[in-house]
Amino acid sequence: MARGKFFFGFTALIGFSGLLGSACGTQAANTRFPDSGSVGSSDATTAQTDTGLDFGDSSKVDTSTECNAVTVNAAKVPVDIIFVIDNSGSMSDEMTQIKTNVNTFASKIGSSGLDYRVIFIVAKGTGSLQICVPQPLAGPNCADKPPEFYHVAMNSSGVQSNDSLSLILSTYDTGTTPWKNYIREEAFKVFIEVTDDNATGSYVQSDTFEKLLFAKSPAGMFGDTTKRKYTFNSIVGWKEGTAYQSTTTCSGAVNVGLEYQRLSYTTGGLIDSVCKKDYKDVLDNFASNIRLRLACEYKVPQPEAGTANPNQVVVNYSANSVPPGVKLTRVTDVSKCEAYPNSWYFDDNVVPTKILFCNDTCKTIQADANAQVDLRLGCDAPAPF
Repeated sequence: MARGKFFFGFTALIGFSGLLGSACGTQAANTRFPDSGSVGSSDATTAQTDTGLDFGDSSKVDTSTECNAVTVNAAKVPVDIIFVIDNSGSMSDEMTQIKTNVNTFASKIGSSGLDYRVIFIVAKGTGSLQICVPQPLAGPNCADKPPEFYHVAMNSSGVQSNDSLSLILSTYDTGTTPWKNYIREEAFKVFIEVTDDNATGSYVQSDTFEKLLFAKSPAGMFGDTTKRKYTFNSIVGWKEGTAYQSTTTCSGAVNVGLEYQRLSYTTGGLIDSVCKKDYKDVLDNFASNIRLRLACEYKVPQPEAGTANPNQVVVNYSANSVPPGVKLTRVTDVSKCEAYPNSWYFDDNVVPTKILFCNDTCKTIQADANAQVDLRLGCDAPAPF
């Protein structure tokens, strides 16, 4: 999501029948947005995620715009990020890299407009096999800093080589500080696993982890297989240049981390190498992916009375908040995005619940620090391509 002002508008449906005959502007959307560059890298996999997040509350009527649009401030998108870090004897350097780069990571998430929280599951302290998260993300002396940061209280051993998935499940709702208390039901959850080993032996593995996660209360906290509300990302023993889920281990890792890679692949998460000497680019890429996935899907706001006609919706983008902007092109589905620049589509063309920006549209709006996007209902809108 773009930094600074980011507005969404929709038409007030008071006197809705009168609006049916009014026409929005017909400015052509035939000029491609400037390329904002690619997020992500060849070191990671990406996938779009169903967030089910809302537009926000109405603030004022803008009678100067066509279709009498009501302008609303976009609600910040909530995301809860859970770092699960192996603090066994071989992980000292890797732990240092996370500690060194996590504040920059959090800053990038926050500057994108996301309403974020970070939770750490790892031994807490200042020892070589502990992490004391520094300010400003954390408070002084490794303290929590609600509501942005929490550190789950662990026993002295913390997270070991093979038990990460088990500990994610057990510390969720047991212990002195269950992390269930720190996350929000409406938020999308992002797990980031950091280990040079694998989930093996008697511990929970990938084939059962998701079933047990979905069963956690309250129901729907993590979604289900048809609509996941989480993604699993892996910084593991994967070797750069090899296929994902390969069995080739990077130099210095104990195990390739196949169980974690499988979860990342299933949930559309990222996979990167724990053997890298500097994690700055790794966490930058993770932050970019979180921003891209969560800033471009929004609920269709419903009128106070009646039902909005999906064929009378117009989405208008003003670069740097300078009117009149361009009317974005509606397409029938994601397969048409590449053929029609500056486009968007509904999740369901008959009974839509979400508006989704196509990838180039999303990247452009995110890159615009003062983007203004108006959503207007009850307009004369062309049929989708």
